[in-house]
Amino acid sequence: MNSWIFWGIAICFGAMMLTGLSLSAEKPVIVNLMVDYDMPASNIDNLIGIYNAVGSRNMSWTLFLTEKAAINERLFLATISPSSNIEMEMSGNHSDEKLSTISYAEQKDILGRAKTRLELCKICDVNEVHAKGFKPQSFDQNEDTYKVLDEMGLIYDTGFKAGILYAPGHEKDVWPYKVENHEFYAVPVSTYTLSGENVALDDREIKDKGLSSSQWYDMLVGKFNEVSGKDEPMVISLSTSISGTGDYFEALKQFLDYAKSGDASFVKTNDLVNMSITGVHEATAALLPTNAAITAEKSTEATTSGCAECDTMKNNTNINAEGQNNTTMVITV
Repeated sequence: MNSWIFWGIAICFGAMMLTGLSLSAEKPVIVNLMVDYDMPASNIDNLIGIYNAVGSRNMSWTLFLTEKAAINERLFLATISPSSNIEMEMSGNHSDEKLSTISYAEQKDILGRAKTRLELCKICDVNEVHAKGFKPQSFDQNEDTYKVLDEMGLIYDTGFKAGILYAPGHEKDVWPYKVENHEFYAVPVSTYTLSGENVALDDREIKDKGLSSSQWYDMLVGKFNEVSGKDEPMVISLSTSISGTGDYFEALKQFLDYAKSGDASFVKTNDLVNMSITGVHEATAALLPTNAAITAEKSTEATTSGCAECDTMKNNTNINAEGQNNTTMVITV
């Protein structure tokens, strides 16, 4: 009798273990796309290409803007800013900027202007844009940068690479983490082991290494498969100058389709940080795209404000009740 009880308990326990493993394996991969609009290295067509590729698949992503990009393309950026799938954040002044080579005062001036220009990429009476995150060009920053970010009240900094470039004591962290003695969270870009070397999932770094677009695609798929079923997000750093054109653009679209077929959950960077803060490492309903400031009335009724430019964008943009910008920008790619 005792042996039957023992085997019954063992079988039930084994079934529970298998069920747990099955649920773990079916847990969607969390993917965070961070796109740097790196003017003047790229142009608006590159950005629109990525915008179409990601938007047509209904995926969330984060777009980082230099001051020059926010100035030169403000009308387009303001038009897409109400989209609940896009989070627009700040970078520095221009592509390939080296913040670590300049003083604290200069950094404060540059990042302050970048923040101001970013927050002007809005449509009056429709939405607001508030800087929450920062992406340093080429991962270049220093303690002065951190001080400025704290003073600006930013929530996160993406200038880190998991296991390669990290704050002290966080060499093994793959989720965003609070940087000691600072107010912001570090968001590490994912890394992948290639020929025995840890390489960041950063398209500029990959191209600089002389790797082809097909090798880049293989890396993305390899990392996706590696983290599948694990408690690890996949954070990818892209630039419009590389992933917005040519073979690298094709590789990106192929990967998006691959990830979609694997039921991946695409989240904005701020959502990823919130997941780390709360400890809920899933794309729950609380993280779904929302924009309470945008109502159905605003989507259908032409209105007038004190800004003629904003009125034109607002009244020519189809924004639905969920805050989704239905404007479609189409180019030949």
